[in-house]
Amino acid sequence: MRQTLADIATQIQGELVGDGSCIIESVAPLDEAGEGSISVLINARQSRRLESTEAAAVIVSREIDHAPVPIIRVASPELALVTLLTTYFAGHRPADSGIHPTARIDPAAEVDEEAAIGPHVSIGPHTTVGRRACIGANVSIGAHCRVGAGTWIFANATLYDRVSLGEGVIVHGGVVIGSDGFGYFQGSGGARKIPQVGGVEIGDDVEIGANSTIDRATMGMTRIGRGTKIDNLVQIGHNVVIGDHVTICAQVGIAGSTVVESGTLIGGQAGLSDHIHVGAGSRIGGQAGVTKSIPAGSTVSGYPARPHNQARRIEAAIKRLPDLLHQVQTLEARIKTLESGKQDGPSNEGRE
Repeated sequence: MRQTLADIATQIQGELVGDGSCIIESVAPLDEAGEGSISVLINARQSRRLESTEAAAVIVSREIDHAPVPIIRVASPELALVTLLTTYFAGHRPADSGIHPTARIDPAAEVDEEAAIGPHVSIGPHTTVGRRACIGANVSIGAHCRVGAGTWIFANATLYDRVSLGEGVIVHGGVVIGSDGFGYFQGSGGARKIPQVGGVEIGDDVEIGANSTIDRATMGMTRIGRGTKIDNLVQIGHNVVIGDHVTICAQVGIAGSTVVESGTLIGGQAGLSDHIHVGAGSRIGGQAGVTKSIPAGSTVSGYPARPHNQARRIEAAIKRLPDLLHQVQTLEARIKTLESGKQDGPSNEGRE
């Protein structure tokens, strides 16, 4: 990357304040930036950080008018950063072009000539790999799978049989898709495994974080809608249906046959019970335990999950419990003292 600040301002559609002739060679955080670096201030309330930064220039929101260094004022610093990084920094591809000689591809598989297949990749029969797909080292892909055009699969990921990935999907290292769902019949002789014979369908532009797992359906399909983003270490159970553009943060667990409608945000370490329905556009707080269905547009938190404002009041009340307990004990002692005094005092019987 080597561009004038004025050129960068044009590319991110921002308003330049200051010298636009300086040369920018890198992007760096505010507290690590130096000469030739451009940084981004996401939150205008932290504008004091501009006074100490050594960055050559900073991208800021339109709330900031001036700064000790040249700035580019934009409507959304986050979007500007995405544009900047996408323009100047190519993503690290899982594999080099071509098919590595150590890859094992079944003769019945169909691999596009523009696909990149890394070392020790295994691809099963009747699987198709689309144009410009890129598959990293040690990836295992079973039979009757589909890898869409432009999809990237990083090292050591595993796709069991009957897994379909759409176009532009990103699967990070260690992901397992299509493993058996946790299905057992409790009989007199103990737990008996229910065969998991379904598959997994994942839509276009989905990203799946490292070491996440998505179980195959018992029958039918486990489905992930297009544009959904899944963080690291997420568990999605069998026959779960997730809508479009859902965001799932790290360590979330979603039990079998639950439906999460489009546009929902699920905070880290939240847990969702089986066979429930989460309405579109809902917000689920971190570590929440969702045990019942919630309507569209809900914002819930806590365990069991309840409306967020109610959960906050409960949390505040819990913090006051030691003081409240002390007050109750004090009142009980006073009541006992008063009652004891009544019993021991002089009697009014016989008085006129």
